[in-house]
Amino acid sequence: MTRRFSWFACLLLVAAACSYESSGTTTTSLALDDEEPVATTPTEIVAGDQRSEGSSILVESLTLPAAGWVVARLDSGGSPGEVIGISELLSKGTITGVPVPFLIPVSDTTTVHLTVHIDMDGDGEFVYEPPDSFIDVVATTAAGEPATTTLTITLLPPLGPASALLDAQVTTGYSVVVAGGLLPAPGFLAVHANDGGEPGAVLGVSELLPAGEVGAVTVDLDEPLDDSGQLHAVAWVDRDEDGLFTPGPDGDEMAVTEDGSLAAALARVTVLRLEPAALVVEDQEVANGVFVISSLEAPSPGFIEILRDASGAPGTRLVAVLVDAGSVDDLEVPLPAGVVDGATLWLRLWVDFDESGSLTAADLRALTELGGDPIEESFVVSIG
Repeated sequence: MTRRFSWFACLLLVAAACSYESSGTTTTSLALDDEEPVATTPTEIVAGDQRSEGSSILVESLTLPAAGWVVARLDSGGSPGEVIGISELLSKGTITGVPVPFLIPVSDTTTVHLTVHIDMDGDGEFVYEPPDSFIDVVATTAAGEPATTTLTITLLPPLGPASALLDAQVTTGYSVVVAGGLLPAPGFLAVHANDGGEPGAVLGVSELLPAGEVGAVTVDLDEPLDDSGQLHAVAWVDRDEDGLFTPGPDGDEMAVTEDGSLAAALARVTVLRLEPAALVVEDQEVANGVFVISSLEAPSPGFIEILRDASGAPGTRLVAVLVDAGSVDDLEVPLPAGVVDGATLWLRLWVDFDESGSLTAADLRALTELGGDPIEESFVVSIG
């Protein structure tokens, strides 16, 4: 009994398909009534081992003497076995990049045989006659051999389910803390710029992380942030499994959530720079209850801390004065109560890192430069 299969009917083919033996291949051509014979040769198919999601395979190039299909079959003891995929009907000629979707996805590394079949009756339907012959016969090469090739599919690491977590935070601009996430395979957590509500350029990426739940990760940025704003955290999968972050079509890819959406999170990141900072103050005579700082450069809003002297070093705090970000000359500061003539005072510059408006343990010292010294100066007061 002859069975005809359109593309959708091929779903019924899997269970009934059987091995193709080269000894049973016909290299002759069927002739349609009052028409020229359908050519089955010369045919050439080129496809190599490839990494795949397991749902399809790609033929690099194909040359057909007449319309036909590429049929994918599982390996059965070194020979083509069960049919697992069929291409769409392909026209005569040379074609590149031919996808062959699978009827049933493979779930492990799999050897696949690809054979070219010719549409012998011209009906556009792939025809199979169980249990051991194809009506739409296997094409042959110029050398008279069956037009077939064998390759191995290696499954790519899965892209999901995954997640990335990002909380609103304050940073010095050189790193961002990604709160954690979930990776379906080894991969990365990356920080991205915000581009119209979608992840934009990659600003920094973590080291390779193992599959599974991931805790908080500090991601160093390639370039420091200049301004506050919204940023994205995105989960990535190391698809090429080289341990390096190499985004691109043949490299690593963004992971997805269980519902197929991008595994990303968006949050506001506030930048408070610690540098560059400067403070210049000179010994001076104080009148009218104020002293003068000759010049001040504050990289972010913060405080000038005024301290007593303790044997040539900063002692107890007298007061902390709020200052804005920016540069200013001849800044007048109220002299703390209780300062006597000839006293030495110490000044420190702080950044209001917790944005509380008060000097707390969470605040950070301003620095002369990245990795430089904290701002700290002393001067002697003469009471006029």
